[in-house]
Amino acid sequence: MGLLSTHEAKVWQEFQKGKPTGIISEESEEEWTPAYVSRVLNRARRKRSEALEGHALSHRLDVENLLDYKGLLIGFDYQANAQVYIVNTEALDIIVWYKHEFYGGEPCPRCPKESECMDTLQVVVNEYSLELRPDEMGLPMTERSIAIFNKQAAKESPRYQRNHLRLTVRYSGRLRRLTST
Repeated sequence: MGLLSTHEAKVWQEFQKGKPTGIISEESEEEWTPAYVSRVLNRARRKRSEALEGHALSHRLDVENLLDYKGLLIGFDYQANAQVYIVNTEALDIIVWYKHEFYGGEPCPRCPKESECMDTLQVVVNEYSLELRPDEMGLPMTERSIAIFNKQAAKESPRYQRNHLRLTVRYSGRLRRLTST
């Protein structure tokens, strides 16, 4: 089993697709309440944050920004003199990505790791529902990675909202169903 429980992984995945907690609860097959979905999402955020911070500590990074809703930590490694992005994915677990120009003295098109980098970045794009413009798709992996992590950092998170809240109220001995949006 990965970092998250089954429910946490499901809620996290739906939240990353832009669905607010109220919609996630309405669409759940297990008839989750919005409060339950919020609690599950908070647990998932906490677990992801702890994992990201633990990796930053083990890599001796200065944490610049922890975006727990987005599963992203941005830090700086003074020994390598490089910006570092740490992202948590279900498929690959924790990814530590150092901003770099070359790998082994080779630029991206001649790098033996280019296809591995492309596959890793595609996992991030898919799991976090990011869209790259055509010009960004043509960038070398080193530059494309920065575009991807910047999009992830800038991505708007859905809010905790309970859409279409349904209330049942007793009024003069009769049941009435109220709906607010």
